[in-house]
Amino acid sequence: MRRVGVLGLIFVFLFVSALPVFADEIQELKGEIQNLMKRLDDLEKKQKENSTKAVEAEKKVEEVAKKTEKIEKKALKDRIDWGGEIRFRILTENATTDRNFYGAGQPGSNREWQDKTAFPLRIRLNAHVEAVQDWLDVYARFTMNKRWGAWDSSATDPFNKPNSFEASTGHDMDARFEQAYMTLKLPWINSMWYVGRLPGEDGAPQRAARTIFPRPFIDSEIDGTLISWNAPETGLDKVNLPWTSTRLWGTQSEAGKAPTLKSYEAKVKDKTGIVLGYLKYDEKKLQLEDDEDTNSDADAYLAQAQVKVGKDTAVILSGLYMEDWHMPNTSKLSYVPDLRTDYYVTGAYVDTQLLGFMLYGAYYYSHFNIPDHSFKPGGTGDTQDVDGKGYPGHLWFAGFNTGDLIHPNHQLTVEFADGSDGWINPFNYRGFRRKGTVSSPAGNYFYDPSGKGTVGFYPFNAQVWDIYYDYYLKSNLRFRLGYMDFMYPKHDKDDGEDFSVLGSSKYQHDYYPYFEVNVSF
Repeated sequence: MRRVGVLGLIFVFLFVSALPVFADEIQELKGEIQNLMKRLDDLEKKQKENSTKAVEAEKKVEEVAKKTEKIEKKALKDRIDWGGEIRFRILTENATTDRNFYGAGQPGSNREWQDKTAFPLRIRLNAHVEAVQDWLDVYARFTMNKRWGAWDSSATDPFNKPNSFEASTGHDMDARFEQAYMTLKLPWINSMWYVGRLPGEDGAPQRAARTIFPRPFIDSEIDGTLISWNAPETGLDKVNLPWTSTRLWGTQSEAGKAPTLKSYEAKVKDKTGIVLGYLKYDEKKLQLEDDEDTNSDADAYLAQAQVKVGKDTAVILSGLYMEDWHMPNTSKLSYVPDLRTDYYVTGAYVDTQLLGFMLYGAYYYSHFNIPDHSFKPGGTGDTQDVDGKGYPGHLWFAGFNTGDLIHPNHQLTVEFADGSDGWINPFNYRGFRRKGTVSSPAGNYFYDPSGKGTVGFYPFNAQVWDIYYDYYLKSNLRFRLGYMDFMYPKHDKDDGEDFSVLGSSKYQHDYYPYFEVNVSF
């Protein structure tokens, strides 16, 4: 026990004696830690300074590049850009219509149509002039459509002659300016002013150059003026939605290296902002003052807001109001009065990224009225009274493309649209992908029992599949294999009527596979 006690005393003595030594070492360690922390702070400050210097250097490089470009573009010839696109297409079209599809007894039997081979050709010539450097630009697009071996002497689309869009689909061959407008930058309010025949075609989801509106909302030539405003960057622009960076496999191609990512890269460049506009749809020119009310112009007013959520997701809200829209009467039936209505369309378009796919969808609502009126069917016999009625319409639209998932040069696109009985959009009726009215109108048996007169609003109550596979041999040379399918249900009729007051599609089922070659230059 004594030994244990002695050893304990010795241990306590040694421990107490060593405390000053430990204290000194602890102080040294604290000093070293403080020095290390100070070094880390210095390194972080230097890193921030370097980052700031790098950003400033990039800005200076951009400024130098802009100044160099200005010097290079002093001559007018250096401020003009030329380009274009030519599309060759071959298709086989088939169509069918069941007996009584238009109404009681019309058509009198099942019908089938076939166009074994058709060769629609389209060529576009584009021009851009920087008229006043950094301030005013002028754009133009001259377009011609031609179907080999065919020439139509009369217009077939129900929306052409009465309005400024006659050249859009009026004849089988029509050379016209699809675009002819100027833009004026208003940098003090971060805005752009547009005037002329505006870029109304090929908008989202395709997002061709300088397009403004989603395709289901506006996809045709439009005449008028717009002002756009880009919002300053907000926290929404920096949001990182977790699903947008996911991929089924592989990594996304470098920007500018994959032709299949053109529409995606255009979406990334889009900014949050609003667009306000005035469009002239139907110009009646000089009228007697007494006739001004009945022959008033059809003027349209629109508003659109785009909200970007991160770089990959866009939400676009659009609305349009048109006053005094005149019911199209391409047959010039004198016994049908000039009917006018106010027209509304509004809706939302959304697209985002998921697993490497670009997913998009939209819903739009339209409304127009057929007012109280009377007429003599076929221009003879007893007068028939028609009670006024409102026609609401709905369009659902959804689709996806594979981006560069398959390959940077290969892409699959699938789209589906479904229009209700009263859905109609006079600002979307262009070309093969029209989803605003019928492609081929039938005679309106309600007004003309002979079925020869095309008069009416012709809503687009159809389900449409639009499927195509693209292969880019070069960035400006694209091959496409596609299929389009239109299925029109029968229009609803009012009680006691044999036919709908609304015009009907000539075809109940219209479909065609096609192959095309598209060259940009």
